[in-house]
Amino acid sequence: MNVEKYLIRAIVHLARHKEFYGHIIQQFQKVYVGEKHRVDTACVSRMQGEKLLKLYLCKPYFKKIVEEAGKEQGWTHTVAAIEHEALHVVFGHLFLRFEDRLRGNVAVDCVVNSCIPKEDLHENWIHPDNYDFPEGKSSMWYYTHLRDNPNYKRQCESGAFGAEGVMSWIMSAHDWKDVEEDAIAQEFMKDVVRKAKDMCGKQYGNIPGQVLEQIEDLLKTKKPVVPWARVLRMFCASSQESVLDWTLKRASKRFGTRPGTRKGDVLNLAVIVDTSGSISDEQLKLFFNEIYWVHKNGAIVTVIEADADVTAIYPYKGKWNGRVHGRGGTDLEPALIEVEKKYDAAIYFTDFYAPEVSRRYRIPTLWVLTTEYDKDEYPYPWGRHIKIEDMKAIPA
Repeated sequence: MNVEKYLIRAIVHLARHKEFYGHIIQQFQKVYVGEKHRVDTACVSRMQGEKLLKLYLCKPYFKKIVEEAGKEQGWTHTVAAIEHEALHVVFGHLFLRFEDRLRGNVAVDCVVNSCIPKEDLHENWIHPDNYDFPEGKSSMWYYTHLRDNPNYKRQCESGAFGAEGVMSWIMSAHDWKDVEEDAIAQEFMKDVVRKAKDMCGKQYGNIPGQVLEQIEDLLKTKKPVVPWARVLRMFCASSQESVLDWTLKRASKRFGTRPGTRKGDVLNLAVIVDTSGSISDEQLKLFFNEIYWVHKNGAIVTVIEADADVTAIYPYKGKWNGRVHGRGGTDLEPALIEVEKKYDAAIYFTDFYAPEVSRRYRIPTLWVLTTEYDKDEYPYPWGRHIKIEDMKAIPA
Protein backbone atom coordinates (compact mmCIF):
# COMPACT_ATOMS: atom_id res chain seq x y z
CA MET A 1 0.00 0.00 0.00
CA ASN A 2 1.43 3.38 -1.04
CA VAL A 3 0.03 5.44 1.81
CA GLU A 4 1.14 8.79 0.42
CA LYS A 5 -0.69 8.27 -2.88
CA TYR A 6 -3.68 6.95 -0.92
CA LEU A 7 -3.83 10.16 1.12
CA ILE A 8 -3.51 12.33 -2.00
CA ARG A 9 -6.47 10.48 -3.51
CA ALA A 10 -8.45 11.09 -0.32
CA ILE A 11 -7.72 14.83 -0.48
CA VAL A 12 -8.82 14.94 -4.13
CA HIS A 13 -11.98 13.00 -3.23
CA LEU A 14 -12.80 15.50 -0.47
CA ALA A 15 -12.25 18.42 -2.88
CA ARG A 16 -14.64 16.90 -5.42
CA HIS A 17 -17.44 16.14 -2.98
CA LYS A 18 -16.97 18.95 -0.45
CA GLU A 19 -15.33 21.69 -2.46
CA PHE A 20 -14.97 24.21 0.35
CA TYR A 21 -13.02 21.80 2.58
CA GLY A 22 -10.91 20.80 -0.39
CA HIS A 23 -9.92 24.40 -1.09
CA ILE A 24 -8.85 24.80 2.54
CA ILE A 25 -6.67 21.66 2.53
CA GLN A 26 -5.11 22.52 -0.83
CA GLN A 27 -3.71 25.79 0.57
CA PHE A 28 -1.46 23.93 3.02
CA GLN A 29 1.78 22.17 2.24
CA LYS A 30 1.36 18.46 3.00
CA VAL A 31 4.01 16.73 5.06
CA TYR A 32 3.84 12.90 5.20
CA VAL A 33 5.60 11.65 8.31
CA GLY A 34 6.62 8.26 9.70
CA GLU A 35 6.50 6.47 13.04
CA LYS A 36 9.09 8.48 14.93
CA HIS A 37 7.61 11.89 14.17
CA ARG A 38 5.91 13.83 16.97
CA VAL A 39 2.70 13.90 14.90
CA ASP A 40 1.26 10.40 15.21
CA THR A 41 -2.15 11.08 13.62
CA ALA A 42 -2.80 14.33 11.70
CA CYS A 43 -2.71 18.03 12.43
CA VAL A 44 -2.49 21.50 10.95
CA SER A 45 0.43 23.06 12.80
CA ARG A 46 4.07 23.95 12.47
CA MET A 47 7.18 22.54 14.00
CA GLN A 48 9.39 24.60 16.31
CA GLY A 49 11.42 27.16 14.40
CA GLU A 50 9.19 27.06 11.30
CA LYS A 51 7.13 30.01 10.07
CA LEU A 52 4.56 28.29 7.87
CA LEU A 53 1.58 26.24 8.96
CA LYS A 54 1.43 22.83 7.28
CA LEU A 55 -0.81 19.78 7.19
CA TYR A 56 0.99 16.84 8.81
CA LEU A 57 -0.25 13.34 8.02
CA CYS A 58 1.16 10.27 9.76
CA LYS A 59 1.40 7.43 7.22
CA PRO A 60 1.53 4.53 9.76
CA TYR A 61 -1.64 5.85 11.42
CA PHE A 62 -3.67 5.85 8.21
CA LYS A 63 -2.26 2.50 7.14
CA LYS A 64 -3.43 1.07 10.46
CA ILE A 65 -6.91 2.54 9.97
CA VAL A 66 -7.27 0.73 6.63
CA GLU A 67 -5.88 -2.55 7.99
CA GLU A 68 -8.23 -2.56 10.98
CA ALA A 69 -11.41 -1.15 9.43
CA GLY A 70 -11.13 -2.68 5.98
CA LYS A 71 -10.72 -1.06 2.59
CA GLU A 72 -14.16 0.55 2.29
CA GLN A 73 -14.61 1.77 5.85
CA GLY A 74 -10.95 2.72 6.12
CA TRP A 75 -11.37 4.98 3.08
CA THR A 76 -14.38 6.67 4.71
CA HIS A 77 -12.43 7.24 7.94
CA THR A 78 -9.45 8.65 6.05
CA VAL A 79 -11.53 11.23 4.16
CA ALA A 80 -13.31 12.14 7.43
CA ALA A 81 -9.95 12.66 9.16
CA ILE A 82 -8.87 15.18 6.52
CA GLU A 83 -12.26 16.88 6.72
CA HIS A 84 -11.76 16.98 10.49
CA GLU A 85 -8.57 19.03 10.08
CA ALA A 86 -10.24 21.45 7.65
CA LEU A 87 -12.98 22.07 10.21
CA HIS A 88 -10.45 22.91 12.95
CA VAL A 89 -9.18 25.64 10.62
CA VAL A 90 -12.70 27.00 9.97
CA PHE A 91 -13.53 27.15 13.68
CA GLY A 92 -10.19 28.77 14.58
CA HIS A 93 -9.37 26.10 17.15
CA LEU A 94 -5.64 26.53 16.67
CA PHE A 95 -5.83 29.84 18.51
CA LEU A 96 -8.00 28.93 21.50
CA ARG A 97 -6.36 28.78 24.92
CA PHE A 98 -7.53 26.36 27.60
CA GLU A 99 -6.10 26.05 31.10
CA ASP A 100 -6.81 22.32 30.94
CA ARG A 101 -5.36 21.47 27.52
CA LEU A 102 -6.61 17.87 27.46
CA ARG A 103 -10.18 18.90 28.24
CA GLY A 104 -9.88 21.65 25.64
CA ASN A 105 -8.77 19.10 23.05
CA VAL A 106 -11.80 16.94 23.76
CA ALA A 107 -14.07 20.00 23.60
CA VAL A 108 -12.90 21.15 20.17
CA ASP A 109 -13.19 17.60 18.83
CA CYS A 110 -16.80 17.53 20.03
CA VAL A 111 -17.42 20.66 17.95
CA VAL A 112 -15.70 19.38 14.81
CA ASN A 113 -17.05 15.84 14.85
CA SER A 114 -20.57 17.20 15.33
CA CYS A 115 -20.22 18.53 11.76
CA ILE A 116 -19.19 15.21 10.20
CA PRO A 117 -21.72 12.41 9.57
CA LYS A 118 -21.39 10.07 12.51
CA GLU A 119 -21.25 6.98 10.28
CA ASP A 120 -18.05 8.37 8.71
CA LEU A 121 -16.23 8.65 12.04
CA HIS A 122 -13.97 6.01 13.53
CA GLU A 123 -15.56 4.42 16.60
CA ASN A 124 -12.71 5.64 18.82
CA TRP A 125 -12.95 9.30 17.86
CA ILE A 126 -14.44 11.92 20.14
CA HIS A 127 -18.13 12.73 19.71
CA PRO A 128 -20.68 14.55 21.94
CA ASP A 129 -22.64 11.29 22.20
CA ASN A 130 -19.74 9.85 24.22
CA TYR A 131 -20.68 12.24 27.02
CA ASP A 132 -24.47 12.39 26.49
CA PHE A 133 -24.09 15.94 25.14
CA PRO A 134 -26.14 17.53 22.36
CA GLU A 135 -24.44 18.29 19.05
CA GLY A 136 -23.82 21.80 17.76
CA LYS A 137 -22.61 23.51 20.94
CA SER A 138 -19.55 25.75 21.19
CA SER A 139 -16.11 24.57 22.29
CA MET A 140 -16.43 26.59 25.50
CA TRP A 141 -19.79 24.94 26.25
CA TYR A 142 -18.27 21.49 25.89
CA TYR A 143 -15.15 22.51 27.83
CA THR A 144 -17.22 23.78 30.76
CA HIS A 145 -19.60 20.80 30.87
CA LEU A 146 -16.86 18.18 30.47
CA ARG A 147 -15.36 19.16 33.81
CA ASP A 148 -18.00 17.30 35.83
CA ASN A 149 -19.04 14.76 33.19
CA PRO A 150 -18.79 11.20 34.62
CA ASN A 151 -17.91 9.60 31.26
CA TYR A 152 -15.06 12.03 30.71
CA LYS A 153 -13.80 11.46 34.25
CA ARG A 154 -13.80 7.69 33.70
CA GLN A 155 -11.80 8.09 30.49
CA CYS A 156 -9.22 10.23 32.28
CA GLU A 157 -8.92 7.77 35.15
CA SER A 158 -8.62 4.75 32.84
CA GLY A 159 -5.85 6.30 30.74
CA ALA A 160 -8.00 6.29 27.60
CA PHE A 161 -6.31 9.48 26.40
CA GLY A 162 -2.76 8.13 26.67
CA ALA A 163 -0.40 7.59 23.75
CA GLU A 164 -1.52 3.97 23.44
CA GLY A 165 -5.12 4.60 24.45
CA VAL A 166 -8.13 4.28 22.21
CA MET A 167 -8.63 8.05 22.16
CA SER A 168 -5.04 8.94 21.21
CA TRP A 169 -6.29 10.77 18.08
CA ILE A 170 -6.60 14.05 19.97
CA MET A 171 -3.10 14.07 21.41
CA SER A 172 -1.06 15.17 18.41
CA ALA A 173 -3.96 16.47 16.35
CA HIS A 174 -4.08 19.61 18.47
CA ASP A 175 -0.41 20.31 19.13
CA TRP A 176 -0.91 24.04 18.55
CA LYS A 177 0.88 25.74 21.43
CA ASP A 178 3.37 27.40 19.09
CA VAL A 179 0.70 29.34 17.16
CA GLU A 180 -1.84 30.28 19.85
CA GLU A 181 -0.63 33.89 20.18
CA ASP A 182 0.76 34.43 16.67
CA ALA A 183 -1.31 37.25 15.14
CA ILE A 184 0.24 36.71 11.70
CA ALA A 185 -0.69 33.03 11.77
CA GLN A 186 -4.23 33.93 12.79
CA GLU A 187 -4.62 36.32 9.87
CA PHE A 188 -3.14 33.72 7.52
CA MET A 189 -5.66 31.15 8.73
CA LYS A 190 -8.55 33.57 8.26
CA ASP A 191 -7.26 34.32 4.76
CA VAL A 192 -7.25 30.58 3.99
CA VAL A 193 -10.96 30.43 4.85
CA ARG A 194 -11.69 33.61 2.88
CA LYS A 195 -9.94 32.29 -0.23
CA ALA A 196 -11.75 28.94 0.03
CA LYS A 197 -15.06 30.78 0.24
CA ASP A 198 -14.22 32.98 -2.76
CA MET A 199 -13.16 30.00 -4.86
CA CYS A 200 -16.43 28.23 -4.08
CA GLY A 201 -18.65 31.20 -4.80
CA LYS A 202 -22.11 30.05 -3.70
CA GLN A 203 -21.37 26.38 -4.38
CA TYR A 204 -20.33 25.25 -0.93
CA GLY A 205 -21.34 21.65 -1.43
CA ASN A 206 -22.58 19.51 1.45
CA ILE A 207 -21.64 21.86 4.30
CA PRO A 208 -23.68 21.90 7.57
CA GLY A 209 -25.45 25.11 8.52
CA GLN A 210 -23.34 25.39 11.68
CA VAL A 211 -20.20 25.59 9.54
CA LEU A 212 -21.74 28.16 7.17
CA GLU A 213 -22.59 30.37 10.17
CA GLN A 214 -19.03 30.05 11.46
CA ILE A 215 -17.61 31.07 8.09
CA GLU A 216 -19.78 34.19 7.97
CA ASP A 217 -18.96 35.13 11.57
CA LEU A 218 -15.24 34.61 11.02
CA LEU A 219 -15.04 36.77 7.93
CA LYS A 220 -17.36 39.62 8.95
CA THR A 221 -15.68 40.37 12.30
CA LYS A 222 -12.96 43.00 12.28
CA LYS A 223 -9.73 42.70 14.23
CA PRO A 224 -10.03 43.88 17.85
CA VAL A 225 -8.67 47.24 18.91
CA VAL A 226 -7.58 45.79 22.26
CA PRO A 227 -5.29 42.71 22.34
CA TRP A 228 -7.68 40.80 24.59
CA ALA A 229 -5.64 37.60 24.86
CA ARG A 230 -2.84 39.52 26.59
CA VAL A 231 -5.08 41.95 28.48
CA LEU A 232 -7.24 39.20 29.98
CA ARG A 233 -4.19 37.23 31.13
CA MET A 234 -2.74 40.30 32.86
CA PHE A 235 -6.12 41.28 34.26
CA CYS A 236 -6.73 37.80 35.67
CA ALA A 237 -3.26 37.66 37.21
CA SER A 238 -3.67 41.03 38.90
CA SER A 239 -7.16 40.12 40.13
CA GLN A 240 -6.27 36.65 41.41
CA GLU A 241 -7.03 37.42 45.04
CA SER A 242 -10.43 38.87 44.14
CA VAL A 243 -11.36 36.10 41.73
CA LEU A 244 -10.89 33.49 44.47
CA ASP A 245 -14.30 33.25 46.08
CA TRP A 246 -15.56 31.64 49.22
CA THR A 247 -18.23 29.01 49.40
CA LEU A 248 -20.11 27.46 52.29
CA LYS A 249 -20.88 24.37 50.20
CA ARG A 250 -17.42 22.82 50.37
CA ALA A 251 -15.06 22.29 53.24
CA SER A 252 -11.46 23.36 52.90
CA LYS A 253 -9.41 20.32 51.82
CA ARG A 254 -6.39 21.65 53.66
CA PHE A 255 -7.98 22.53 57.00
CA GLY A 256 -11.31 20.67 56.92
CA THR A 257 -13.14 23.86 57.86
CA ARG A 258 -15.92 25.89 56.26
CA PRO A 259 -16.03 28.03 54.27
CA GLY A 260 -13.74 26.46 51.71
CA THR A 261 -12.54 28.11 48.54
CA ARG A 262 -13.41 27.57 44.93
CA LYS A 263 -11.67 28.95 41.85
CA GLY A 264 -12.91 28.10 38.37
CA ASP A 265 -10.60 27.74 35.40
CA VAL A 266 -12.92 29.75 33.13
CA LEU A 267 -13.22 33.48 33.82
CA ASN A 268 -16.86 34.41 34.47
CA LEU A 269 -17.04 38.00 33.23
CA ALA A 270 -19.67 40.68 33.55
CA VAL A 271 -19.29 42.95 30.52
CA ILE A 272 -21.16 46.20 31.09
CA VAL A 273 -22.08 48.33 28.09
CA ASP A 274 -22.90 51.99 28.58
CA THR A 275 -26.04 52.48 26.46
CA SER A 276 -26.70 56.08 27.47
CA GLY A 277 -27.50 58.79 24.94
CA SER A 278 -23.90 60.04 24.86
CA ILE A 279 -22.74 56.75 23.29
CA SER A 280 -23.02 56.84 19.50
CA ASP A 281 -24.17 53.93 17.34
CA GLU A 282 -20.61 53.70 15.99
CA GLN A 283 -19.23 53.38 19.50
CA LEU A 284 -21.74 50.64 20.31
CA LYS A 285 -20.56 48.72 17.24
CA LEU A 286 -17.01 49.12 18.46
CA PHE A 287 -17.94 47.91 21.96
CA PHE A 288 -19.67 44.78 20.69
CA ASN A 289 -16.81 44.03 18.30
CA GLU A 290 -14.48 44.03 21.31
CA ILE A 291 -16.93 41.91 23.32
CA TYR A 292 -16.84 39.32 20.53
CA TRP A 293 -13.08 39.00 20.95
CA VAL A 294 -13.32 38.83 24.74
CA HIS A 295 -15.70 35.90 24.25
CA LYS A 296 -13.43 34.29 21.64
CA ASN A 297 -10.53 34.35 24.10
CA GLY A 298 -12.28 31.91 26.39
CA ALA A 299 -14.28 33.92 28.94
CA ILE A 300 -17.88 33.23 29.92
CA VAL A 301 -19.50 36.59 29.15
CA THR A 302 -22.70 38.06 30.56
CA VAL A 303 -23.66 41.41 29.01
CA ILE A 304 -25.22 44.05 31.24
CA GLU A 305 -26.67 47.01 29.33
CA ALA A 306 -27.01 50.13 31.46
CA ASP A 307 -27.64 53.85 31.19
CA ALA A 308 -28.98 55.51 34.36
CA ASP A 309 -30.17 52.03 35.39
CA VAL A 310 -29.61 48.42 34.37
CA THR A 311 -31.76 47.88 31.27
CA ALA A 312 -30.88 44.34 30.15
CA ILE A 313 -28.89 41.28 31.29
CA TYR A 314 -28.17 38.31 29.03
CA PRO A 315 -25.48 35.71 28.29
CA TYR A 316 -23.34 36.56 25.28
CA LYS A 317 -23.32 33.78 22.66
CA GLY A 318 -21.00 35.32 20.07
CA LYS A 319 -23.50 37.52 18.21
CA TRP A 320 -25.12 40.94 18.63
CA ASN A 321 -28.45 41.78 17.03
CA GLY A 322 -27.58 45.45 16.60
CA ARG A 323 -30.05 46.70 19.23
CA VAL A 324 -29.60 47.93 22.82
CA HIS A 325 -31.86 49.07 25.62
CA GLY A 326 -31.72 52.42 27.38
CA ARG A 327 -30.30 55.50 25.61
CA GLY A 328 -31.09 57.76 28.57
CA GLY A 329 -28.78 59.43 31.10
CA THR A 330 -25.68 57.88 32.69
CA ASP A 331 -25.12 56.45 36.17
CA LEU A 332 -22.27 53.97 36.70
CA GLU A 333 -23.41 52.65 40.06
CA PRO A 334 -26.51 50.53 39.23
CA ALA A 335 -24.46 48.20 37.01
CA LEU A 336 -21.63 48.01 39.57
CA ILE A 337 -24.15 47.14 42.29
CA GLU A 338 -25.61 44.46 40.01
CA VAL A 339 -22.29 42.71 39.31
CA GLU A 340 -20.54 43.09 42.66
CA LYS A 341 -19.71 39.66 44.18
CA LYS A 342 -21.66 37.86 41.43
CA TYR A 343 -18.88 37.58 38.83
CA ASP A 344 -15.14 37.00 38.82
CA ALA A 345 -14.50 40.42 37.27
CA ALA A 346 -16.13 43.18 35.23
CA ILE A 347 -15.26 44.98 32.01
CA TYR A 348 -17.11 48.29 31.62
CA PHE A 349 -17.34 49.92 28.16
CA THR A 350 -18.18 53.61 28.61
CA ASP A 351 -17.27 57.21 27.74
CA PHE A 352 -17.13 58.06 31.49
CA TYR A 353 -19.53 60.99 31.09
CA ALA A 354 -21.20 60.25 34.42
CA PRO A 355 -21.61 61.58 37.98
CA GLU A 356 -18.74 60.90 40.37
CA VAL A 357 -18.83 57.65 42.33
CA SER A 358 -17.30 57.75 45.81
CA ARG A 359 -17.83 54.15 46.89
CA ARG A 360 -15.30 51.51 45.85
CA TYR A 361 -17.05 48.37 44.64
CA ARG A 362 -15.61 44.96 45.46
CA ILE A 363 -15.11 43.50 42.01
CA PRO A 364 -11.98 43.70 39.84
CA THR A 365 -12.93 46.16 37.08
CA LEU A 366 -11.37 46.98 33.73
CA TRP A 367 -12.65 50.24 32.25
CA VAL A 368 -12.58 50.49 28.45
CA LEU A 369 -12.96 54.17 27.62
CA THR A 370 -13.70 56.30 24.56
CA THR A 371 -12.94 59.57 26.32
CA GLU A 372 -10.10 62.07 26.44
CA TYR A 373 -10.55 62.68 30.17
CA ASP A 374 -7.40 62.95 32.23
CA LYS A 375 -7.18 60.38 35.00
CA ASP A 376 -7.74 62.95 37.76
CA GLU A 377 -11.13 63.72 36.14
CA TYR A 378 -12.36 60.12 36.15
CA PRO A 379 -15.72 59.76 37.97
CA TYR A 380 -14.57 56.34 39.23
CA PRO A 381 -10.78 56.23 39.77
CA TRP A 382 -10.47 52.61 40.89
CA GLY A 383 -9.73 49.66 38.64
CA ARG A 384 -7.66 49.44 35.48
CA HIS A 385 -8.26 51.69 32.49
CA ILE A 386 -7.78 51.29 28.73
CA LYS A 387 -8.52 54.04 26.21
CA ILE A 388 -9.76 53.14 22.74
CA GLU A 389 -8.56 55.75 20.30
CA ASP A 390 -8.65 53.87 16.97
CA MET A 391 -12.28 54.40 15.96
CA LYS A 392 -11.37 53.24 12.41
CA ALA A 393 -11.67 49.69 13.68
CA ILE A 394 -15.46 49.93 13.86
CA PRO A 395 -16.98 47.04 11.87
CA ALA A 396 -19.34 47.81 8.99
